[in-house]
Amino acid sequence: MFKYILYYLKNFLILIRINKPTGIMLLMFPAIWSILIVSKEEIDIYLILLFIYGSFIMRSAGCIINDIIDKNFDKRVKRTKFRPLASENLDISDAIILFIVFLSIGLSILLSLNSTCILLGFIAFPLIMLYPLMKRFTYFPQLFLAIVFNFSVLISWTAATGRFDNQSLLLYLACIFWTLGYDTIYAYEDKEDDKKIGVKSLAIYLEQNIKFWISLFYLSFISIFSFLGVLNNINSIFYIILILFALKILYEFFKIEKSNSKNYVKIFHMNSWYGFFITIGLFSNYI
Repeated sequence: MFKYILYYLKNFLILIRINKPTGIMLLMFPAIWSILIVSKEEIDIYLILLFIYGSFIMRSAGCIINDIIDKNFDKRVKRTKFRPLASENLDISDAIILFIVFLSIGLSILLSLNSTCILLGFIAFPLIMLYPLMKRFTYFPQLFLAIVFNFSVLISWTAATGRFDNQSLLLYLACIFWTLGYDTIYAYEDKEDDKKIGVKSLAIYLEQNIKFWISLFYLSFISIFSFLGVLNNINSIFYIILILFALKILYEFFKIEKSNSKNYVKIFHMNSWYGFFITIGLFSNYI
């Protein structure tokens, strides 16, 4: 009985990618950036902790619904064929129950916020459900993900200020470009498998000019975020981190591309550190 429980617990944890926290951090850090920018004089620690918890919950729910919808595709891709649903270590019915649990927790967090946050959350929800289907119909699933994923920016900004304004939209746009950059790099790992099974991605669509587009995405992120930093009198440590770490990511991407390596996921993971150090840069504004 104990072994049976451990078996299911292990697969549940793998299903929500507890062993791969990068996705949680990429969702969490932009929400924290919003709070740090608008807090001005005193950091709202409770709100930061709430969005850290919420990021874990909603990223987990997103992974579950993604794996449910993509089960048959995942079986045919080298990187994903050992996921619990693709390998049939878990039944879809078990995954659905877990999805409902996480979604219920996420809803309870959302309902604790103001009415504008709740409205934004209800707009985001159906988009989360639609995202896994995008790769079947369009070469722009990364753009769709960027639009949905970064609703955390708008919700956290609104939770901290009671409204979302032009500056929140600037941060939202900046983070869309950041997501386009790191998720297109991530998709590059699977592009050969995706071509074989008929899955579309921005990595395939932009393949011939991938260096240019990845550079453009990151430079757009830097430019917009820097402008927002100027508007809010953020100190120089932030800009140094923002620019130098992005250049490091681009350097590593160019180097790996030239050597024809398949390790693009390693570059993707670097973005979680990028987000962490940007957060440190914003925290330094309070010192």
